Amino acid sequence: MSAINPNNSPKRIQLKVVPPTDQSETIPVPKITPTSPVTADTPNQQTSTANQITPPVKSGESFNLGRLILIGGLLAGGVWVSQIPIPTSVRTEARLEPLTDSHRLVYMQVAGTVSKFWVNSGDSVKAGQPVAAVATVDLESEIIQKTAKLQEQESAKAAASVRIPIFQGKVEEAIEQSKAAQRQVEEVRQDIERIKNGNPTPEIQKLQAEIEALNSRIPGIEAQILSLHENLREVEKSIASYEKPELQELMARLPLQDKLKELRGQKFTIQGEVSSKEQEIQGIKHQIEAQLEEIESIKKKLQKDLAIRQDELASKVAIKQTAVQELAAAKAEVGNLTPAIETLKAELQKLQEKQHKNQLLTAPISGIVVSQNLHEKVGKKMAENEAVLEIASLDKLVALIEVPQTDSDLIKDVMKKPSATVTLQPLEPGLQPITTRIERIEPVLQSDPSGQKQLLRVRAIVDNKDNLFQPNGKVYAQIEVSSLPLYQRVQRELMKLLKIRKYV
Repeated sequence: MSAINPNNSPKRIQLKVVPPTDQSETIPVPKITPTSPVTADTPNQQTSTANQITPPVKSGESFNLGRLILIGGLLAGGVWVSQIPIPTSVRTEARLEPLTDSHRLVYMQVAGTVSKFWVNSGDSVKAGQPVAAVATVDLESEIIQKTAKLQEQESAKAAASVRIPIFQGKVEEAIEQSKAAQRQVEEVRQDIERIKNGNPTPEIQKLQAEIEALNSRIPGIEAQILSLHENLREVEKSIASYEKPELQELMARLPLQDKLKELRGQKFTIQGEVSSKEQEIQGIKHQIEAQLEEIESIKKKLQKDLAIRQDELASKVAIKQTAVQELAAAKAEVGNLTPAIETLKAELQKLQEKQHKNQLLTAPISGIVVSQNLHEKVGKKMAENEAVLEIASLDKLVALIEVPQTDSDLIKDVMKKPSATVTLQPLEPGLQPITTRIERIEPVLQSDPSGQKQLLRVRAIVDNKDNLFQPNGKVYAQIEVSSLPLYQRVQRELMKLLKIRKYV
């Protein structure tokens, strides 16, 4: 009989014949009935029929030879069977969880408090579904402040806009007044220049004409005075002739005394007329002096008027400049307030839109709410960008397969294949097993919750677009590994069961 060696090459087993002992006793050979067939142990032995009887042999020789043949056959068969490769798989449990990168956080877009949650932990949500209501106290306060500031600036702009036409009118009026004052200054300056150039004003011309007229009277009066002086000399001569001493006696006898009196009366009259004419001349001169003083007064008045007009002009120019500055300031205020108001309006609109938008928090993706104890966040003030809750997408799940350390070597060999797969069998009878690819094997062993076992974590991605599986669900995992000979399989199981490595 031939057996199978580990290399699967046939080899003939050599049997050793043991000689019989010295015992002379023989063992009677029983008769073989037709119902008890006997199988030959040697290649040359044939199967006997029902009526044939085995010839008697010595008992010791038959027993030893048959046993050895039987044992050898059993050993050869066992060796052959032990070398048969049998399919091997690692069976364990797995837990379904959402993918790590499939988790999305819902953040506070602005500072505020969550007033209400519309979902609880474990609820399924759709993308865009409202999940919480937010009270934006700080945002509302900012909106109120912005609104008040906007109203203040709009009021300031309105007031400045009202002042613009007023200041415009003042500017126009000041311009006209300054022009009038400038004309007056020029008129007075021209009068002064004309006087300097010998072209006096009509008023001075009139006075000069009066002076000339007065001056023209003086020569006539002086001629009259000269004539009177001549007459006075003639009278004085006549009087002198009548007053000679030699004529005294004659004058006393003759009626010449009356003539003398007459002459003396003429003299007195002429002297009076001369005095009157002289006084008239003095009066004319006084009038001329008065006229000249009036001309000088007019000139001084023109200089004074020029200074006054110049002061008035400077005042009007200052008023005009002030009005221009006020107008420019009002226009600048309106110009500055306009973009500021527009900016405030845009900011206010953004804040209002932000408030309206962020009064509701919505789910960014479809999935399941994985956050716990959401009620603890109700009424709690939260900062901007602070996480409120977490949602995990269920389109794909990760199967966390925990393989005992005793089978970790088989799993690592699986990863050397081009495609390492695992079959997941749900606990639900209505769901079919699925086969998926192993994505990753953790490089470090992890302890189980009890801390008694070391586990190798294997991750596989499960397509869950139909939402057949739920997170935290348990499945059975079967990982097909390389086929092992029977003896190796038995050896592994015995070593795991008896923990041989612990004692050897």
